[in-house]
Amino acid sequence: MTGYWPYRIAAFLSRALPERLAYWVGLRFSDLFYRRDQKGRAAVMGNIATVLRARGVQPARDALDGFARKTFQYFGKYLVDFFRFSRLTQEDIERRVSIEHRERLDQSLALGRGLILVTAHFGNWELGGAVIAGLGYPVNAVVLPQRLEKLNRLFQGQRERRGLRVIPMGSSVFNLIRCLRRKELLALLADRDFTGKSDPVEFFGKPAHMPVGPAWLSFKTGAPVLVGFLIREVDDTFRLRLYPPILPGPDASIEGIRARINEILEKEIAERPYQWFMFDPFWDAQAPVQAAQAPAPFDEAGPVDYVAGQGKTP
Repeated sequence: MTGYWPYRIAAFLSRALPERLAYWVGLRFSDLFYRRDQKGRAAVMGNIATVLRARGVQPARDALDGFARKTFQYFGKYLVDFFRFSRLTQEDIERRVSIEHRERLDQSLALGRGLILVTAHFGNWELGGAVIAGLGYPVNAVVLPQRLEKLNRLFQGQRERRGLRVIPMGSSVFNLIRCLRRKELLALLADRDFTGKSDPVEFFGKPAHMPVGPAWLSFKTGAPVLVGFLIREVDDTFRLRLYPPILPGPDASIEGIRARINEILEKEIAERPYQWFMFDPFWDAQAPVQAAQAPAPFDEAGPVDYVAGQGKTP
């Protein structure tokens, strides 16, 4: 979906309709895109096939087709959530979100070095930031600006209403370090590399260019890395899953921190591959990896300023 007005219409319907009806409309549009977007559908099927084969599963074609359709449908619900939930109150969170190990947030911040919060294009990463901000934590989100300024303002306004502080990708790395020195949270995505300059690492059994930024920042600043995901449950409630913090001790290395982040990403994506929103061939070495960009998510920014390209959406 591209252009300003389709998103404006999606925003209006998401807010105006009752929640169940809004989800139903989102599912119908998702099915339409699933049928029309042959390249996106094939890419999702290929990505999920790689994930399953790395787990020793030879997937049936019908199973892959079902997973792909479910991926498009979950992304449709993700868009409804993005526009519907302008701000999450404590009551909203208690009603809709189950939280695993909230104490890991407090323990990490208690070290006094700030916190690098890492997630992926998985589940509902945008709402995850809103949940953490709604719990009272200061969240700075690195995001990819949109080409259209009107669209950029629409998305940025939605994030700011949730209490997120937006840092455009391409900002100086010193802006990111300042957030950590203020003992705040810095939210980054770790499943895509815009630069194409990172050394490839094994990801689900195949070489992939994975971001080095979160690991670099942790190694250079001493800030712990907390990997977390907001997972959609079958009843459309959510589970905020927080893994044990990765602490950059005296024997730590950038590659060691990066490997641990990737290990957690593999574990979570393998459990629910239909909630991983990659609509281009992820392991295609001839093209840059592009993920769901509607709306643009918390994106990884590494140790240099990046001029990022834009992704595509189903």
